[in-house]
Amino acid sequence: MARAMVFLPVLLLLVMTAALGLILGGRASLTTETEVIEQVAKRYLSEAGDGATRTDCAAHPASSSDLWLVVICGGYEYFVDVYGRLVHVNRPGGTS
Repeated sequence: MARAMVFLPVLLLLVMTAALGLILGGRASLTTETEVIEQVAKRYLSEAGDGATRTDCAAHPASSSDLWLVVICGGYEYFVDVYGRLVHVNRPGGTS
């Protein structure tokens, strides 16, 4: 019984690590470029206001190993990581 109590925390840690890996791996592999561009385009439309259109947006692969895509909409640049999260925004006029 005592021996089982020693290995129980190790087993629990192993199961939690595996679950976290599956969640993050699934998120990274299931997020598509189209979904990311659509989400960024929605944000751009809300930030830019009148005159902004969805067709202002285009994306290209990021040159940094930490990033996945750079979505450029008008004068805005949106930097997206491999999980589809927005990491940084360059806005016209230099404000972030």
